Amino acid sequence: MQRLLVLGGNGYVGQNICRAALDSGKFSVVASLSRSGRPSNPGPCLANSNMLDKVDWLEGDIFDSQRRDEAFEGVGVVVSTIGAFGSNDFMEKVCGDATVEAVDTAVKHNVSRFGFVSSAQVGGSMKFSPSFPLYGYFKGKQKAEEAIQEAFPNAHAILRPGFVFGPRNVGSVGPLPLHLIG
Repeated sequence: MQRLLVLGGNGYVGQNICRAALDSGKFSVVASLSRSGRPSNPGPCLANSNMLDKVDWLEGDIFDSQRRDEAFEGVGVVVSTIGAFGSNDFMEKVCGDATVEAVDTAVKHNVSRFGFVSSAQVGGSMKFSPSFPLYGYFKGKQKAEEAIQEAFPNAHAILRPGFVFGPRNVGSVGPLPLHLIG
């Protein structure tokens, strides 16, 4: 059995991946690396069960190479669910550069498989103009996909779902209805 590391496991998609990994029984450890570590407002997939305590919640910035090295130690499988919205530069950095850095660290630590949650709009021959809404988001996801395919040509899985939404707790504001944004 291998150790699984979910990047961005504190978010809606990441929490669901942690839950599915625990349910599968295929991993000796399910860990999550995110800026905030353990979710303060876990989603229903973890909050309504004892699963929250079964994940090794690691706090750290994906752009901190020392923290990445610590988190990737002994890991066999990585799944990146990192994503964010904001300016184009910010989205390209978070949705792309963060996973590219993780791919480099995964190679360094002999990770055997790499998974990535991308976007249905990425891939194929679709090209985006910088004036396209969310250009940085899609450009970042494309950059991450290319790095994964190059580093793990026969040992990767890239999922390209449509807009993924679920309740996202935002501080004292409460749940943000992501389905209205998507």
